[in-house]
Amino acid sequence: MPTPRHSPADTGFGVVSLLQVSMLGYFAVSTISGGRWVAEIYGCNLEVLENPKLVELALRDAVFKLGAPPGSVQATVYKFYPQGLSAAVLSPVAAVMMHTWPEDKASAALDLYFYKHDVDPESVLRGLARAFGAQEESAFRFWRGNEHEIKRRAQAAQASNRS
Repeated sequence: MPTPRHSPADTGFGVVSLLQVSMLGYFAVSTISGGRWVAEIYGCNLEVLENPKLVELALRDAVFKLGAPPGSVQATVYKFYPQGLSAAVLSPVAAVMMHTWPEDKASAALDLYFYKHDVDPESVLRGLARAFGAQEESAFRFWRGNEHEIKRRAQAAQASNRS
């Protein structure tokens, strides 16, 4: 028997239902905490960037700092040959993903998702940049319920400003 199709006006998966979900989601956004930060880091230490165990440790630490409870974290790392890797560390309240491009100025892309309002994602991102020896970072920061901010900063310039 063929699968029944839903018309746009019914309450199945038609247009009306999607609009209703979308409208409900719109009103709920202001009450959801957390955010998503997408960053690219450049000029990293290749010995760290190419080491699956060190990458996993750094991402695990980041997920815990983003509020993951002990025992809730799952990790996977895939090493490409001859170079590069992809990694994901997930928990119910935070996730950090990474993909590296050693051949492109020893760079990596990071995705940070977090769902708690009492964490310091800026500190977590700085910690990851330090862990990988990044010389520069470019990030897009999106706080749920707020406007996003685009920043680009050089790690070396910040270090000299702290002195």
